Amino acid sequence: MRFRSLDIFIDTRLVGVLFQYGEGAGAITRLQPEPGYWLDPQAPVLSWATHFDDATDRAAFVAQYTVQPFFNGVGERLPRFFQNLLPEGPLRRHLEQLRGCAPDDHFDLLAMCGDDLPGAVRATPSAQSRTATAAIVTQHQDALELSVVDDPVAGAVSLSGIQPKLGLVEKGGRYVARTRTRSDGLHIIAKLPALDYALLPEVEHLSLQLAQAAGVNVCQASLRPVSDIHLDDQPFVLHAGANFLAVERFDRDGTRHIHCEDFAQVLGLDPLDKYKDPQQRANYAALLLTLRESMGLGDEAAHELLRRLMVNEMLGNYDAHVKNFGVIYADGRTPALSPAYDVVAYAAFLGGRGHALKFYPGAPDRAQITPALLRQLCNASGLLETRVHAVLRDTVRRALATWPALIEASELMPEQKKRLLAHFLAVPAVEALDQRHRRAGSAGRQVSPP
Repeated sequence: MRFRSLDIFIDTRLVGVLFQYGEGAGAITRLQPEPGYWLDPQAPVLSWATHFDDATDRAAFVAQYTVQPFFNGVGERLPRFFQNLLPEGPLRRHLEQLRGCAPDDHFDLLAMCGDDLPGAVRATPSAQSRTATAAIVTQHQDALELSVVDDPVAGAVSLSGIQPKLGLVEKGGRYVARTRTRSDGLHIIAKLPALDYALLPEVEHLSLQLAQAAGVNVCQASLRPVSDIHLDDQPFVLHAGANFLAVERFDRDGTRHIHCEDFAQVLGLDPLDKYKDPQQRANYAALLLTLRESMGLGDEAAHELLRRLMVNEMLGNYDAHVKNFGVIYADGRTPALSPAYDVVAYAAFLGGRGHALKFYPGAPDRAQITPALLRQLCNASGLLETRVHAVLRDTVRRALATWPALIEASELMPEQKKRLLAHFLAVPAVEALDQRHRRAGSAGRQVSPP
């Protein structure tokens, strides 16, 4: 039977051995935990999905690793935490061609990107011996066909999303693959133009500016010409004169990898369930409860998330699924809501309404934010309704004061500006505030009778 294995690290700390025994639907794909890591209460966090305050609960969880979903994949699919680390879209197809692996060979793809995975996770070919492996997997009852897992491909980076992307490092004002320079420069995600969406980098850059103007904590990004990318490090065909969006990676600081995870990982969801899952965990109330109660971040983090949801509605960002929200562990252990990323005003391209996730279990699909919906959301998440309304009113007020001018001054095409502004002004909360402002202005201009 075929056997492959990878040593998994969080920073320099061995977490365990991820192995795959067999092939097809009957394969066993499992993380064999390293007890020294898992039983250490001061160890850096791999995933909040495995967080336990009580040492006894933690020990029981690890002891049951053969049946715990966190440690086990299904067939050749990786355990969910690791499945969520894999690249997506055009970058994934490019890496599969570069590696020569099958499209569904998730294990080899993880190995390929093992040196530059999101956060502080690393995956390297395992040093596990044949004897030790046989003892772990088969209790010496089967002859193993040990497959050599190739080393990570230099410069292969795992990035999610359907847009063409590259992981690059700044060097002398240009951007190169990590293999061409030491990794202590500024790490960026280069989000490239897309054939299906005209001026997508410009739209996303504007979206981040608009979100920030409305009070959201956003990732740092700038527009740069594609000529700034070293030609040999650019596998996609691009038009001369086009721009790309250079997004600074908040999980990198020179050579240091800062751990982070998205909410699919936090909630223990497969990436295929990023919009909807059978257990109804993929909803905004679950994110709010996790931030506020499980992670102990209180109302401040919950209000920041709600501000982002209001911004998404005003932008027409219809694709804010669980992987588009995440947490970062700056000190390796303490979670914080990560800066907003993948914020895109799809209303500049197409019509639509609502949000990618349900607001709470049983909520309507593609709902818009209304007082009735907010009441139900507050009941589901334990938030004080009056404070939530105040946060969202402030968000809308900031947007109404700044967005029209920012949209007009942007590099978008005239038709895109028109679509985006029309969508924004038609959002019920914006429309109501705008009407109040107009009535107040009209009353102020009235002349008192003599």
